[in-house]
Amino acid sequence: MKKLTAALLGLLLLWPATARADGWAEDGCYTVYREDGTVLFTFAGEVAQGDEYISADNQRYVIRSVQEQARTAQAVWDGEQAMPDISWLDAPAAVVVSAQGEQSDRLIALYATHSDESYEPTDGTASADDGDGGIYDVCDTLKAALEAQGVRVILDETSHVPHDAGAYRRSRQTAIELLKQGPDALIDVHRDGIPDPEEYEVEIDGEDASKVRLLVGRSNQNADANKEFALELKAVADSRYPELIKDIFIGKGSYNQDLASNAILLEFGTHTLEKERAEASAELMGGVIADTLYGGVSGAASGGEETQGEANVGAVRGIVWLLVLVAAAIAVFALLQTGRGRAAWERIKRGTSELTAGWLGKRNKE
Repeated sequence: MKKLTAALLGLLLLWPATARADGWAEDGCYTVYREDGTVLFTFAGEVAQGDEYISADNQRYVIRSVQEQARTAQAVWDGEQAMPDISWLDAPAAVVVSAQGEQSDRLIALYATHSDESYEPTDGTASADDGDGGIYDVCDTLKAALEAQGVRVILDETSHVPHDAGAYRRSRQTAIELLKQGPDALIDVHRDGIPDPEEYEVEIDGEDASKVRLLVGRSNQNADANKEFALELKAVADSRYPELIKDIFIGKGSYNQDLASNAILLEFGTHTLEKERAEASAELMGGVIADTLYGGVSGAASGGEETQGEANVGAVRGIVWLLVLVAAAIAVFALLQTGRGRAAWERIKRGTSELTAGWLGKRNKE
């Protein structure tokens, strides 16, 4: 009996080492089912009633019930998700960020709450004990991709280990310090913890890559703005790389997104996927993020409506100056031809009327 008790105590002491420090077992992911019993998605984190899910094909679901012991949940279909209008992205007036050559007014901040996260096939471990996980290689790739688009990037590599319930509390201070520098977006870079790599494997333009999951916290005052930002990112990504975005999960909690309206959590692959795939998707996401924030002069996401208005005013001014120059040329020509003021004036009016189809000058009565 004493041996049995000792064995049970030993198992209890070892149990925390086999569980994920943030509150759920590595193999204890939630499986979420549709009403017809088919699997909708899996999630390596807590799922709560009222959470939302937007699938790759933009179908919206709401979590109706959760069975915590079984780690399952049921979602009900809630219609097709309306996506933002991104017609401005490919409009003729769109400006390519890298062509502008100006980085001073474009700034994005990156950090990693779970600093230990790694990719087992490549890094040899799913979690780096020293907090210098393979996730920072993905951060570096994303940073370089953004910089290639003419964006200035701050990457904060502060470690927030251990990977426990306090990680977001520790990373919150990092996020606050980054926001003091006024970035246009605050991005928390992660990798997922679901065991099946096939859920993330994808081939884009003939290259092996990883899908990307977008996470939004719904328990904060910026939830609507954060969700809209996520939808814009997905809409732009879908137009560029239709299979890049896996889905959007809008869960209970804040993920420190209460600090900024353009805050998002991106998950690049999962721990059982090769890191090279995640880096490939990070390179693609760099262009997607830059396009979303700065890609068009007339889009809402780029704040370009004022710029487009200024362009219209400039065009009108150009036309007016052109008409003034043409009228002056006509006046000079008329004076040279007639040598008399009144006759010259009549010729000027007639020439101007013909030039402007009767809008200015003397109209032709015929």
